[in-house]
Parts: sequence; structure tokens; C-alpha cells
Amino acid sequence: MDKPLEGKRVLITRSEQQAEDFARKLKEAEAVPKIVPLLRFRKREAPSNKKILSKLHEFTWVFFTSANGVKFFFEQLEDFGLDVGQLGNCRVAAVGRKTKQALHKQGLSVDFTPQKYSGKQMALEFMKKYPDPGRVLLVCGGLARQEIPQQLERQQVCFQKAVVYDTLINTAAREDLLSFIRKRELDVYTFTSPSTVKAFMKLTSHEPDLQEKLVSEVLTVCIGPTTKEAAQKRGFTNILVPEEYTLDGMISRLARHYDTERN
Repeated sequence: MDKPLEGKRVLITRSEQQAEDFARKLKEAEAVPKIVPLLRFRKREAPSNKKILSKLHEFTWVFFTSANGVKFFFEQLEDFGLDVGQLGNCRVAAVGRKTKQALHKQGLSVDFTPQKYSGKQMALEFMKKYPDPGRVLLVCGGLARQEIPQQLERQQVCFQKAVVYDTLINTAAREDLLSFIRKRELDVYTFTSPSTVKAFMKLTSHEPDLQEKLVSEVLTVCIGPTTKEAAQKRGFTNILVPEEYTLDGMISRLARHYDTERN
């Protein structure tokens, strides 16, 4: 069986908790995953969240924009001693497949998922389908993009944000990252969010010559257009983006690239 990714060394920059699934999928494709978690996540301890989450019954919709948001949302419910049953009267929206799966594991059904897995698409499709949605709670991280809030504001939807976690650069990963780069042990670099791009640039910033060479030469796979835009702004030029903004989509797109290259 033809395996275009066989032996290709692929850098995974996601957080340690999220890297395992990506690594498994790459191994199934005969690639060699190189895990260097550039990010770590920390639950945001905010008294305002308790006030918001204690009034879930007042919202018509709850938006989840990441699997991390689901994880920390339910952790905070438990921390505050709040009953998840409050969600019983709420409808639930998820930005994509992984977020939807995380919600299902918590026993929640999902009423809306966009066809394209991005915040912008989520907001546009949602407002087209539900032009008068009632009150919306947006569960997100501290670095969440403003596309959904902006669209809700534009449509004069009453909404509130609950920022349940913060995304931090994992400075402890710097030496592992630079070691792989210096030893030329990477064929492909992958980025699954604008935050991973930012972290990569920060962790290599003290070697500007190396960084400049990397961004102009390396083969990069970005999970979607938002991440691609962040990479392009940092100088990356050789970028692949899948049609479906998922890990499977990234792997398929990369396989097509190498298959075309060989033929």
C-alpha cells in the first residue's frame, strides 16, 4: 500500500494533553511524530465566572469554541459547586468535531456545529440559521479571536463571555525545539492555532538568523485559514491548508503533497 508519509518527521506543536491523538494518527500514516508542546493551559481563577456560571439558566445558547473550553468550563462548575443541570434549558453550539466530542463525553447533546470548523464560520452560519437566538453565553479562552463577539454585536445579540482558561507559552520546550531544528530532524512543521505560531516565533526569537531561514524554507501545515494568516504574518511562505480544518484533514493534505511530489 502506498504510504507517502512513511518516514516523514513531523513536528507537533500542540499542548502535551492534545498531542497524543495527533501523534497516533501520524503513526498510523507511517510518519514519525516529534512532539514539542509549545503551549500549556491554565484554568482562569476569576470570581466573575462564578457569578456568570451560577446563572446558566438565564441563557438560551451556550457557545463552546474549543475542547479546552469544555474541559475548564466543567472544572469550574465543579470548583464552584454548581449543578450542571442548569444547562438543561440551554441549547449548545460547538465550533467543531473535537469540541462536540468533548461535550458528548460530558453528557451534553450539541444543537449546532458549523460546516466549516472556524469561529468566523460558526458565527456566520449560526446567525443565518438563528437570527434571533436570545441570550448567548460564549465560553472561551483568554486568547480567543473576536470574530464571534463581533458578529453577535453586529446582529445586536445579547451575549456574555466566560473566559475559563489562559494559554501560556511553554518556555520549558525551547531547548527540545531548537535541538530538533539544529539537528535537521524535522521535515514538516504543523501549527494548529495562531497561538502555536506565536509560541514558535517567541521560542526561536533569540536566534534571528535561524528563524529567518526557517520561515522562508520549511514546509508548514496549518489547520485552517486563521492559523495560515498568523503564519504568513510571521513570514512563513510554504504553507499547506486542508479543506477540512481537522487533524485528519491536515494529515490527508500533507499526504497529497508528498504523493504529488513523488509523481
